Amino acid sequence: MTGFFLKNANVINVKTCTVEENKLLYIVDGRFAETSSPIGADEPVIDCEGKFVSPGIIDAHVHLVWDGTSPDPMTDTLADGDFVCFAKGCSNANKSLKAGVTLVRDVGSCNDTAIPLAASINRGYIQGSRVIPCGGAIQGSYGHCPMIGTICDTKGELIKKIKQLKGAFIAHRIAPPHWIKIMASGGAAGLEDLGPCMYSVEELEAIACEAHRLNIKVAAHALSYDAISKCVYAGIDTIEHGAELDEELLLHMKAHGQTWVPTVAVYKVLSESRGVVADIIVDKSEGVTKKQRAIFKKAMEIGTQIMMGSDAGSANFGPHPSGLMEMCVMEDYGMPKAEVLRCSTYESARILGVDKTLGSIEVAKVADFVILAANPLEKGAKAYIEDLCAVYKLGELVK
Repeated sequence: MTGFFLKNANVINVKTCTVEENKLLYIVDGRFAETSSPIGADEPVIDCEGKFVSPGIIDAHVHLVWDGTSPDPMTDTLADGDFVCFAKGCSNANKSLKAGVTLVRDVGSCNDTAIPLAASINRGYIQGSRVIPCGGAIQGSYGHCPMIGTICDTKGELIKKIKQLKGAFIAHRIAPPHWIKIMASGGAAGLEDLGPCMYSVEELEAIACEAHRLNIKVAAHALSYDAISKCVYAGIDTIEHGAELDEELLLHMKAHGQTWVPTVAVYKVLSESRGVVADIIVDKSEGVTKKQRAIFKKAMEIGTQIMMGSDAGSANFGPHPSGLMEMCVMEDYGMPKAEVLRCSTYESARILGVDKTLGSIEVAKVADFVILAANPLEKGAKAYIEDLCAVYKLGELVK
Protein backbone atom coordinates (compact mmCIF):
# COMPACT_ATOMS: atom_id res chain seq x y z
CA MET A 1 0.00 0.00 0.00
CA THR A 2 1.15 3.56 -0.74
CA GLY A 3 -0.15 6.40 1.37
CA PHE A 4 0.43 9.84 2.83
CA PHE A 5 -0.92 12.04 5.61
CA LEU A 6 -2.45 15.48 5.82
CA LYS A 7 -1.89 16.93 9.29
CA ASN A 8 -3.40 20.00 10.98
CA ALA A 9 -6.17 19.98 8.37
CA ASN A 10 -9.34 22.00 8.84
CA VAL A 11 -11.75 19.57 7.19
CA ILE A 12 -14.97 20.90 5.66
CA ASN A 13 -17.82 18.59 6.66
CA VAL A 14 -20.22 19.28 3.79
CA LYS A 15 -22.97 17.17 5.37
CA THR A 16 -23.23 19.36 8.46
CA CYS A 17 -21.65 22.51 6.99
CA THR A 18 -19.11 22.69 9.81
CA VAL A 19 -15.32 22.74 10.13
CA GLU A 20 -13.54 19.87 11.87
CA GLU A 21 -10.36 21.53 13.08
CA ASN A 22 -6.80 20.17 13.16
CA LYS A 23 -7.65 16.74 11.79
CA LEU A 24 -5.21 14.08 10.67
CA LEU A 25 -6.20 12.52 7.35
CA TYR A 26 -4.65 9.39 5.89
CA ILE A 27 -4.91 8.73 2.14
CA VAL A 28 -3.91 5.27 0.97
CA ASP A 29 -4.42 3.73 -2.46
CA GLY A 30 -6.54 6.69 -3.50
CA ARG A 31 -8.99 6.59 -0.58
CA PHE A 32 -9.37 8.10 2.85
CA ALA A 33 -8.39 5.52 5.47
CA GLU A 34 -8.46 5.07 9.24
CA THR A 35 -5.74 6.98 11.11
CA SER A 36 -5.53 4.96 14.34
CA SER A 37 -1.79 4.32 13.99
CA PRO A 38 0.80 7.08 14.53
CA ILE A 39 2.65 8.53 11.56
CA GLY A 40 5.65 6.41 10.62
CA ALA A 41 9.09 7.99 10.32
CA ASP A 42 9.26 7.45 6.56
CA GLU A 43 5.65 8.23 5.63
CA PRO A 44 5.00 11.41 3.59
CA VAL A 45 3.23 14.18 5.49
CA ILE A 46 1.69 17.39 4.15
CA ASP A 47 1.21 20.11 6.76
CA CYS A 48 -2.13 21.89 6.21
CA GLU A 49 -1.73 24.34 9.08
CA GLY A 50 -4.16 27.22 8.50
CA LYS A 51 -5.65 25.58 5.42
CA PHE A 52 -8.99 23.96 4.65
CA VAL A 53 -9.59 20.58 3.02
CA SER A 54 -12.81 20.23 1.04
CA PRO A 55 -14.24 17.64 -1.34
CA GLY A 56 -14.01 18.57 -5.00
CA ILE A 57 -16.85 20.48 -6.63
CA ILE A 58 -19.52 18.59 -8.63
CA ASP A 59 -21.12 20.31 -11.64
CA ALA A 60 -24.23 18.43 -12.70
CA HIS A 61 -24.88 20.20 -16.02
CA VAL A 62 -22.04 20.69 -18.51
CA HIS A 63 -21.34 20.33 -22.23
CA LEU A 64 -17.70 19.32 -22.57
CA VAL A 65 -17.76 19.41 -26.39
CA TRP A 66 -18.46 23.16 -26.22
CA ASP A 67 -15.71 25.48 -24.97
CA GLY A 68 -17.88 28.41 -23.81
CA THR A 69 -15.95 31.07 -25.71
CA SER A 70 -18.01 31.05 -28.90
CA PRO A 71 -21.19 33.08 -29.50
CA ASP A 72 -22.50 30.14 -31.58
CA PRO A 73 -21.27 26.77 -30.27
CA MET A 74 -24.02 24.96 -32.16
CA THR A 75 -22.64 25.97 -35.55
CA ASP A 76 -19.12 25.26 -34.31
CA THR A 77 -20.13 21.70 -33.44
CA LEU A 78 -21.23 21.01 -36.99
CA ALA A 79 -18.11 22.61 -38.47
CA ASP A 80 -15.66 20.91 -36.10
CA GLY A 81 -16.97 17.35 -36.33
CA ASP A 82 -16.76 14.60 -33.74
CA PHE A 83 -12.97 14.30 -33.52
CA VAL A 84 -12.34 17.98 -32.79
CA CYS A 85 -15.28 18.00 -30.38
CA PHE A 86 -13.77 15.00 -28.57
CA ALA A 87 -10.47 16.91 -28.30
CA LYS A 88 -12.34 19.92 -26.92
CA GLY A 89 -13.94 17.64 -24.36
CA CYS A 90 -10.53 16.35 -23.26
CA SER A 91 -9.24 19.89 -22.83
CA ASN A 92 -12.31 21.09 -20.96
CA ALA A 93 -12.34 18.10 -18.60
CA ASN A 94 -8.69 18.79 -17.81
CA LYS A 95 -9.30 22.49 -17.16
CA SER A 96 -12.23 21.63 -14.91
CA LEU A 97 -10.21 19.19 -12.83
CA LYS A 98 -7.33 21.63 -12.33
CA ALA A 99 -9.84 24.21 -11.05
CA GLY A 100 -11.16 21.81 -8.43
CA VAL A 101 -14.26 20.55 -10.26
CA THR A 102 -13.62 16.85 -9.84
CA LEU A 103 -16.90 15.44 -11.20
CA VAL A 104 -19.27 16.60 -13.94
CA ARG A 105 -22.43 15.26 -15.51
CA ASP A 106 -22.31 15.88 -19.26
CA VAL A 107 -25.87 16.41 -20.49
CA GLY A 108 -25.46 16.61 -24.25
CA SER A 109 -22.75 15.78 -26.78
CA CYS A 110 -22.56 15.18 -30.51
CA ASN A 111 -22.97 11.51 -31.43
CA ASP A 112 -22.76 10.48 -27.75
CA THR A 113 -19.13 11.67 -27.63
CA ALA A 114 -19.17 12.12 -23.84
CA ILE A 115 -19.47 8.35 -23.34
CA PRO A 116 -16.09 7.36 -24.86
CA LEU A 117 -14.64 10.54 -23.32
CA ALA A 118 -15.72 9.38 -19.86
CA ALA A 119 -14.30 5.92 -20.58
CA SER A 120 -10.97 7.41 -21.68
CA ILE A 121 -10.71 9.37 -18.43
CA ASN A 122 -11.68 6.33 -16.35
CA ARG A 123 -8.92 4.27 -17.99
CA GLY A 124 -6.29 6.93 -17.43
CA TYR A 125 -5.70 7.84 -21.08
CA ILE A 126 -6.79 11.42 -20.36
CA GLN A 127 -6.44 13.48 -17.20
CA GLY A 128 -9.72 15.19 -16.39
CA SER A 129 -12.71 15.45 -14.13
CA ARG A 130 -14.73 12.30 -13.64
CA VAL A 131 -17.62 12.33 -16.11
CA ILE A 132 -21.14 10.95 -15.78
CA PRO A 133 -22.11 10.95 -19.48
CA CYS A 134 -25.67 11.23 -20.76
CA GLY A 135 -24.65 10.87 -24.41
CA GLY A 136 -26.64 12.91 -26.92
CA ALA A 137 -29.75 14.71 -25.71
CA ILE A 138 -32.90 12.94 -26.92
CA GLN A 139 -35.31 15.32 -28.69
CA GLY A 140 -37.91 15.78 -31.38
CA SER A 141 -37.35 17.03 -34.91
CA TYR A 142 -38.01 20.67 -34.00
CA GLY A 143 -35.90 20.56 -30.84
CA HIS A 144 -33.18 22.44 -29.05
CA CYS A 145 -29.54 21.97 -30.11
CA PRO A 146 -29.99 18.91 -32.36
CA MET A 147 -26.25 18.87 -33.10
CA ILE A 148 -25.64 17.54 -29.58
CA GLY A 149 -28.63 15.22 -29.61
CA THR A 150 -30.50 12.37 -31.20
CA ILE A 151 -33.84 12.88 -32.97
CA CYS A 152 -36.61 10.60 -31.69
CA ASP A 153 -40.19 11.40 -32.75
CA THR A 154 -42.12 8.30 -31.72
CA LYS A 155 -42.44 6.15 -28.62
CA GLY A 156 -40.69 3.31 -30.43
CA GLU A 157 -37.75 5.52 -31.39
CA LEU A 158 -37.50 6.81 -27.82
CA ILE A 159 -37.41 3.34 -26.29
CA LYS A 160 -34.90 2.12 -28.87
CA LYS A 161 -32.55 5.04 -28.17
CA ILE A 162 -32.71 4.50 -24.42
CA LYS A 163 -31.73 0.86 -24.94
CA GLN A 164 -28.92 1.90 -27.27
CA LEU A 165 -27.55 4.30 -24.67
CA LYS A 166 -27.67 1.59 -22.02
CA GLY A 167 -25.72 -0.63 -24.40
CA ALA A 168 -23.15 2.11 -24.96
CA PHE A 169 -22.65 2.56 -21.20
CA ILE A 170 -22.04 -1.16 -20.84
CA ALA A 171 -19.78 -1.40 -23.89
CA HIS A 172 -17.59 1.45 -22.64
CA ARG A 173 -17.55 0.05 -19.10
CA ILE A 174 -19.29 3.09 -17.64
CA ALA A 175 -20.26 2.00 -14.14
CA PRO A 176 -23.64 3.04 -12.72
CA PRO A 177 -25.20 5.42 -12.03
CA HIS A 178 -26.40 5.89 -15.60
CA TRP A 179 -28.17 9.06 -16.77
CA ILE A 180 -29.78 10.22 -19.99
CA LYS A 181 -31.00 13.65 -21.06
CA ILE A 182 -34.12 14.72 -22.95
CA MET A 183 -35.01 18.08 -24.45
CA ALA A 184 -38.59 18.65 -23.34
CA SER A 185 -38.87 22.27 -24.51
CA GLY A 186 -37.12 24.78 -26.70
CA GLY A 187 -34.23 26.79 -25.30
CA ALA A 188 -33.30 30.41 -24.73
CA ALA A 189 -30.02 29.93 -26.61
CA GLY A 190 -31.78 29.08 -29.85
CA LEU A 191 -34.36 30.41 -32.29
CA GLU A 192 -37.14 27.95 -31.46
CA ASP A 193 -40.26 28.63 -29.38
CA LEU A 194 -39.89 27.95 -25.65
CA GLY A 195 -43.55 27.14 -25.13
CA PRO A 196 -44.90 23.73 -26.17
CA CYS A 197 -43.60 20.55 -24.65
CA MET A 198 -41.73 18.51 -27.22
CA TYR A 199 -43.29 15.23 -26.06
CA SER A 200 -46.75 14.14 -24.97
CA VAL A 201 -47.48 12.97 -21.44
CA GLU A 202 -47.70 9.39 -22.75
CA GLU A 203 -44.28 9.68 -24.41
CA LEU A 204 -42.69 11.22 -21.30
CA GLU A 205 -44.13 8.45 -19.15
CA ALA A 206 -42.69 5.90 -21.58
CA ILE A 207 -39.28 7.57 -21.33
CA ALA A 208 -39.34 7.53 -17.53
CA CYS A 209 -40.67 3.96 -17.38
CA GLU A 210 -38.15 2.48 -19.81
CA ALA A 211 -35.21 4.37 -18.36
CA HIS A 212 -36.05 3.47 -14.78
CA ARG A 213 -36.62 -0.15 -15.80
CA LEU A 214 -33.03 -0.17 -17.06
CA ASN A 215 -31.75 1.59 -13.91
CA ILE A 216 -31.21 4.85 -15.76
CA LYS A 217 -32.21 8.25 -14.40
CA VAL A 218 -33.50 11.03 -16.62
CA ALA A 219 -32.65 14.73 -16.81
CA ALA A 220 -35.00 17.02 -18.73
CA HIS A 221 -34.19 20.36 -20.32
CA ALA A 222 -37.44 22.21 -19.61
CA LEU A 223 -38.05 25.95 -19.47
CA SER A 224 -41.77 26.39 -20.19
CA TYR A 225 -44.56 25.54 -17.75
CA ASP A 226 -46.03 23.09 -20.25
CA ALA A 227 -42.78 21.13 -20.49
CA ILE A 228 -41.88 21.35 -16.80
CA SER A 229 -45.28 20.24 -15.54
CA LYS A 230 -45.51 17.31 -17.94
CA CYS A 231 -42.00 16.15 -16.98
CA VAL A 232 -42.62 16.52 -13.26
CA TYR A 233 -45.87 14.53 -13.32
CA ALA A 234 -44.33 11.90 -15.62
CA GLY A 235 -41.67 11.18 -13.00
CA ILE A 236 -38.58 12.66 -14.66
CA ASP A 237 -35.75 12.82 -12.11
CA THR A 238 -34.19 16.26 -12.62
CA ILE A 239 -35.58 19.42 -14.19
CA GLU A 240 -32.87 21.45 -15.88
CA HIS A 241 -33.31 25.26 -16.03
CA GLY A 242 -36.98 25.24 -14.95
CA ALA A 243 -37.75 28.90 -15.61
CA GLU A 244 -41.53 28.59 -15.22
CA LEU A 245 -41.64 26.40 -12.12
CA ASP A 246 -44.33 27.39 -9.66
CA GLU A 247 -45.11 26.61 -6.02
CA GLU A 248 -47.38 23.66 -6.82
CA LEU A 249 -44.74 21.98 -8.97
CA LEU A 250 -42.00 22.64 -6.42
CA LEU A 251 -44.13 21.03 -3.70
CA HIS A 252 -44.77 18.00 -5.92
CA MET A 253 -41.05 17.70 -6.67
CA LYS A 254 -40.19 17.85 -2.98
CA ALA A 255 -42.76 15.16 -2.15
CA HIS A 256 -41.49 12.85 -4.91
CA GLY A 257 -37.75 13.37 -4.48
CA GLN A 258 -37.26 15.20 -7.77
CA THR A 259 -34.53 17.79 -8.20
CA TRP A 260 -34.18 21.22 -9.79
CA VAL A 261 -30.91 22.15 -11.53
CA PRO A 262 -31.44 25.91 -12.03
CA THR A 263 -28.38 26.91 -14.13
CA VAL A 264 -28.98 30.55 -13.16
CA ALA A 265 -25.58 31.96 -14.17
CA VAL A 266 -25.78 31.13 -17.87
CA TYR A 267 -29.04 33.03 -18.38
CA LYS A 268 -27.70 36.00 -16.43
CA VAL A 269 -24.66 36.08 -18.73
CA LEU A 270 -26.75 35.65 -21.88
CA SER A 271 -29.13 38.41 -20.77
CA GLU A 272 -26.09 40.72 -20.60
CA SER A 273 -24.66 39.63 -23.99
CA ARG A 274 -26.51 41.93 -26.38
CA GLY A 275 -24.39 42.61 -29.44
CA VAL A 276 -22.49 39.34 -28.99
CA VAL A 277 -25.28 36.78 -29.39
CA ALA A 278 -28.53 37.15 -31.33
CA ASP A 279 -31.07 39.60 -29.89
CA ILE A 280 -33.73 36.89 -29.67
CA ILE A 281 -31.45 34.91 -27.33
CA VAL A 282 -30.84 37.96 -25.14
CA ASP A 283 -34.57 38.75 -25.03
CA LYS A 284 -35.51 35.21 -24.01
CA SER A 285 -32.70 35.03 -21.45
CA GLU A 286 -33.83 38.27 -19.82
CA GLY A 287 -37.24 36.72 -19.27
CA VAL A 288 -35.76 33.48 -17.92
CA THR A 289 -33.47 35.35 -15.50
CA LYS A 290 -36.33 37.39 -14.07
CA LYS A 291 -38.46 34.28 -13.47
CA GLN A 292 -35.60 32.21 -12.06
CA ARG A 293 -34.60 34.81 -9.49
CA ALA A 294 -38.13 34.83 -8.07
CA ILE A 295 -38.75 31.08 -8.07
CA PHE A 296 -35.28 30.32 -6.67
CA LYS A 297 -36.26 31.94 -3.37
CA LYS A 298 -39.53 30.00 -3.32
CA ALA A 299 -37.72 26.70 -3.92
CA MET A 300 -35.46 27.40 -0.93
CA GLU A 301 -38.46 28.22 1.27
CA ILE A 302 -40.24 25.01 0.27
CA GLY A 303 -37.13 22.86 0.55
CA THR A 304 -37.19 21.40 -2.96
CA GLN A 305 -33.94 19.60 -3.77
CA ILE A 306 -31.53 21.84 -5.68
CA MET A 307 -28.39 20.56 -7.38
CA MET A 308 -25.67 22.80 -8.78
CA GLY A 309 -25.28 22.71 -12.54
CA SER A 310 -23.82 25.48 -14.68
CA ASP A 311 -24.44 24.68 -18.37
CA ALA A 312 -20.69 25.10 -18.86
CA GLY A 313 -19.71 25.42 -22.51
CA SER A 314 -22.75 27.44 -23.53
CA ALA A 315 -22.62 30.49 -25.81
CA ASN A 316 -20.45 33.36 -24.56
CA PHE A 317 -20.37 31.84 -21.06
CA GLY A 318 -16.58 31.75 -20.72
CA PRO A 319 -14.15 28.82 -20.63
CA HIS A 320 -14.68 25.73 -18.49
CA PRO A 321 -15.33 25.33 -15.64
CA SER A 322 -18.40 27.48 -14.97
CA GLY A 323 -19.59 25.76 -11.80
CA LEU A 324 -17.84 28.25 -9.53
CA MET A 325 -19.58 31.12 -11.34
CA GLU A 326 -22.89 29.29 -10.89
CA MET A 327 -22.20 28.99 -7.16
CA CYS A 328 -21.54 32.74 -6.94
CA VAL A 329 -24.86 33.56 -8.62
CA MET A 330 -26.70 31.10 -6.35
CA GLU A 331 -25.23 33.05 -3.43
CA ASP A 332 -26.35 36.32 -5.04
CA TYR A 333 -29.86 34.90 -5.38
CA GLY A 334 -30.05 34.35 -1.63
CA MET A 335 -28.78 30.84 -0.89
CA PRO A 336 -26.41 30.77 2.12
CA LYS A 337 -22.78 30.09 1.16
CA ALA A 338 -22.65 26.89 3.20
CA GLU A 339 -25.79 25.54 1.53
CA VAL A 340 -24.44 26.38 -1.93
CA LEU A 341 -21.35 24.34 -1.08
CA ARG A 342 -23.49 21.44 0.15
CA CYS A 343 -25.53 21.56 -3.10
CA SER A 344 -22.27 21.45 -5.05
CA THR A 345 -20.68 18.52 -3.21
CA TYR A 346 -22.51 16.04 -1.00
CA GLU A 347 -26.07 16.77 -2.17
CA SER A 348 -25.04 16.51 -5.82
CA ALA A 349 -23.25 13.23 -5.13
CA ARG A 350 -26.34 11.88 -3.37
CA ILE A 351 -28.76 12.93 -6.10
CA LEU A 352 -26.50 11.68 -8.88
CA GLY A 353 -26.09 8.36 -7.06
CA VAL A 354 -22.36 8.44 -6.24
CA ASP A 355 -22.47 9.44 -2.56
CA LYS A 356 -21.14 6.07 -1.39
CA THR A 357 -17.77 6.91 -2.90
CA LEU A 358 -17.69 10.67 -3.59
CA GLY A 359 -18.96 14.01 -2.36
CA SER A 360 -17.55 14.20 1.18
CA ILE A 361 -14.39 13.52 3.12
CA GLU A 362 -14.99 10.24 4.96
CA VAL A 363 -13.12 7.02 5.59
CA ALA A 364 -13.32 4.61 2.60
CA LYS A 365 -14.42 7.32 0.17
CA VAL A 366 -12.36 8.23 -2.88
CA ALA A 367 -9.79 10.94 -2.17
CA ASP A 368 -10.95 13.61 -4.61
CA PHE A 369 -10.34 16.82 -2.68
CA VAL A 370 -8.91 20.33 -2.72
CA ILE A 371 -6.81 22.32 -0.28
CA LEU A 372 -7.82 25.96 0.19
CA ALA A 373 -6.25 28.93 1.96
CA ALA A 374 -9.66 30.24 3.05
CA ASN A 375 -12.79 28.76 4.63
CA PRO A 376 -15.35 28.17 1.87
CA LEU A 377 -18.21 28.04 4.40
CA GLU A 378 -17.48 31.71 5.12
CA LYS A 379 -16.01 32.98 1.84
CA GLY A 380 -18.17 30.85 -0.42
CA ALA A 381 -17.33 29.94 -3.99
CA LYS A 382 -14.70 32.68 -4.19
CA ALA A 383 -12.48 30.53 -1.94
CA TYR A 384 -12.19 28.00 -4.79
CA ILE A 385 -11.46 30.79 -7.27
CA GLU A 386 -9.03 32.89 -5.24
CA ASP A 387 -7.57 30.54 -2.61
CA LEU A 388 -7.04 27.19 -4.35
CA CYS A 389 -3.74 25.66 -3.21
CA ALA A 390 -3.94 22.09 -4.50
CA VAL A 391 -6.25 19.63 -6.25
CA TYR A 392 -6.13 15.86 -5.72
CA LYS A 393 -7.94 13.15 -7.67
CA LEU A 394 -7.83 9.58 -6.40
CA GLY A 395 -5.20 10.71 -3.91
CA GLU A 396 -2.83 12.00 -6.60
CA LEU A 397 -1.80 15.63 -6.91
CA VAL A 398 -3.26 17.26 -10.04
CA LYS A 399 -2.32 20.88 -9.34
